[in-house]
Amino acid sequence: MNQLTYQLLADVADGLGTDLHGWHTTLASRTGEDDATTRSRVLGYIRASVEQDIMGLGSLEPDEDGRGRWSNWEGSVTERLERAHERYGTTGTLWNVFATDTPRGMALYEAERVRRRAAGLDPDAHVGHYFEGIWDADGNVVEPHGDEIVV
Repeated sequence: MNQLTYQLLADVADGLGTDLHGWHTTLASRTGEDDATTRSRVLGYIRASVEQDIMGLGSLEPDEDGRGRWSNWEGSVTERLERAHERYGTTGTLWNVFATDTPRGMALYEAERVRRRAAGLDPDAHVGHYFEGIWDADGNVVEPHGDEIVV
């Protein structure tokens, strides 16, 4: 598992999901890409993660009283990805699409934590510091395929 995949899985490991705003803004600052390119990149990470069943999607939806209620998105991979594509970045907000944990993704994440610990590495290094160690100061990818989802 590469560092990008590990960090994204760590971000959803608390079971609460994570809005894409943090990924979007930090990614843009690390790579120097414009919003459209960043949006495309984030949606690519979501696509690869959902297709591999290492992440799910969800959102806050208003109930009959207008209060926000959590909704895990159901449907085929294609349907969920289309919904994410339609909602992500619309109306000036990014918070209306959340990446969520899946049993497969959390099993892979936990196995990688164990592997890192056994190798004498701090499994929590960079966790919480979006995309640290993936791009250099010029926005270049540090490791081969380091800007792709790799498990």
